Amino acid sequence: MIEANVNRPPNGLNYHEPKDDLRPEYRLVTHLRVAWHRWREARLIKRYRAQVADINQYAEWAQGLDAQVLEQQLDMFQRSARRQRLLTHERTQLYQALAVLRELCVDELGERPYDVQLLCALAMVDGQLVQLAPGEGKTLSLALAAVLFAWQGKPCHVVTANEYLAQRDALLLQPLFQRCRLSSASLSSDADAQEEVQAYAADIVYGTSNQFLADYLKDRLANGDVTINRLALTVSYLQGKPQNALKTRGLYSVIIDEADSILIDDATTPLIISGPQPDPALQRGILAARDIVDHLVPGRHYHIDLLHRDVAYTAKGEQALDALVDQLPSFWQHPERRREILQQAIQARDVFLRDHHYVIDDEKVVIVDEKTGRLMAGRSWSNGLHQAVEARAGVPLTDPNRIMARMSFQNYFKLYHRIAGASGTLQNIETEIFFNYRIHTLRIPSRITPLRQVHPYRAFPSSEARWAAVIGEIKHYHQCGRPVLIGTRNIEDSERLVQALRDDGMACELLNAKNHATEADIIATSGASGAVTVATNMAGRGTDIKVSPAVQALGGLAVIMLEPHESARIDWQLFGRTGRQGNPGDVMPLAAADDELLRKHLPPWLRPLNRLVALGLTSNYLITRLIQYAQKRAERRAFSHRQRLNTFDRKTREMMSFVRRKS
Repeated sequence: MIEANVNRPPNGLNYHEPKDDLRPEYRLVTHLRVAWHRWREARLIKRYRAQVADINQYAEWAQGLDAQVLEQQLDMFQRSARRQRLLTHERTQLYQALAVLRELCVDELGERPYDVQLLCALAMVDGQLVQLAPGEGKTLSLALAAVLFAWQGKPCHVVTANEYLAQRDALLLQPLFQRCRLSSASLSSDADAQEEVQAYAADIVYGTSNQFLADYLKDRLANGDVTINRLALTVSYLQGKPQNALKTRGLYSVIIDEADSILIDDATTPLIISGPQPDPALQRGILAARDIVDHLVPGRHYHIDLLHRDVAYTAKGEQALDALVDQLPSFWQHPERRREILQQAIQARDVFLRDHHYVIDDEKVVIVDEKTGRLMAGRSWSNGLHQAVEARAGVPLTDPNRIMARMSFQNYFKLYHRIAGASGTLQNIETEIFFNYRIHTLRIPSRITPLRQVHPYRAFPSSEARWAAVIGEIKHYHQCGRPVLIGTRNIEDSERLVQALRDDGMACELLNAKNHATEADIIATSGASGAVTVATNMAGRGTDIKVSPAVQALGGLAVIMLEPHESARIDWQLFGRTGRQGNPGDVMPLAAADDELLRKHLPPWLRPLNRLVALGLTSNYLITRLIQYAQKRAERRAFSHRQRLNTFDRKTREMMSFVRRKS
């Protein structure tokens, strides 16, 4: 007998999963709800500020608590949270708890949370994503919310942008958590199974989204592919399963640092748990296809749609393939199979580029995240593409993987009962955030007025013309004694720029996915007088670049963006490296007519204007508008792609949710 799997995630505060994500009427309702929230945003900020004023009224009372009374208060707060009252009904107790937590931060961390950080914690308690200006103290704000959530006695996961930040924050905030009667830990990619179980046993667990989702999928595989929710561990105990059957202890509260990167940017690809499955026929076909493609010339035998990564053959290309098809093993000579394997071989040569999309590390192809510039160790492309890239790179071919479990990050985070988070760049994604997660974003005004000066785009007719100009700009800032941070889109450009600077006799540091282990050390010195740092998108996100008063007097850190990205938010992540906490700083964005953004995302009717840029006949104003239009178009396409992925992932899960009942 066949029955549907009825293990559904709980109807939590934020859970939402529409039947059809792409319905026009649902999109309209979403836009109206977001517009309504924006209209009342000023009133919300005013209400939260009034609540912070109430917290401040308890400051003197919290400072006067002796050790015994303080322990009694902590016990009362924890019992109230476990009864689900502290965060919902007992608002007065919540104000007292935050007043006490503020004093504990002073005692244990030597930092006193500002009013804006308390406001941020209050908004996250209410289940919102908070946009807080860079340098305003998101780390401590998230810690306050984590304590309040963990007091409920259920797992609290804090998601960070990378493993270094997870380990740093867990260690830095451990004294505060221990004083609040809570344990904390961070997930490590080097940990063994027993160490992972011990980490998840903590009240507050720091880790990356990849680590949390991978462990969740492994738990599902180990327990019959059931949906694991907030009470899964208790249920497993009642069913007599061993204590270490579930590493994750279920999903309840999650707090997301750099929420835009994790909830939006990382949602473009699902996470897949797979195992190697030998396929000699595929490997023989991949190697033969690589040799055939070496006889084909782009533009003469085929054309590539860079946006959709599709290949269209010309008449000459079809004739060439007919003459070369005998080089393929017989299995791959079928027209459909031939088209598939040759397309992957062409993509491996012309689309997926070394030191841009991947690097070679220890004779292995390691994928590079295009948005962050970080290595994605353990990840691979599917459907034979990874083996095609390996063949092109000249490294040993690995076995293709058999998919055992998969899930999109969007569907994963919907399983949590409570979602909150913060970021410095949530602009322009409020609608998508609410569309997918049914949570609002709140823009909190800066505590200190930023002195960062963002200059208009400088337009260049070609990338080569820009290379000559950027070296001149770096020299100018360097001679003035100001530190310079140059952001590039890929590893290749970062290495080329560093080599050009060193050939010119200028000392500089390089930060990209190949030397990410020294990221913290490089960032720690990149604010020194006269320092020159070249970095990919990673650029030490989440780490402050310390700038001395002497450097501030000269104008602060100068940031140069070599090339615009497909999302304006990623540009602003780089811009936010300077001008933090009211410090001065300059941002100089550069753009060329042949940039990838303009080539891929400008519609045909606007390309003549871009050709004017290439001829040097237009002002910087025009290229700024072209970039803005291309970025909006790219973001709309990315949104649609994520929604299609989300729908496909959910429908796949629904089709696989029928299980045979045991007799």
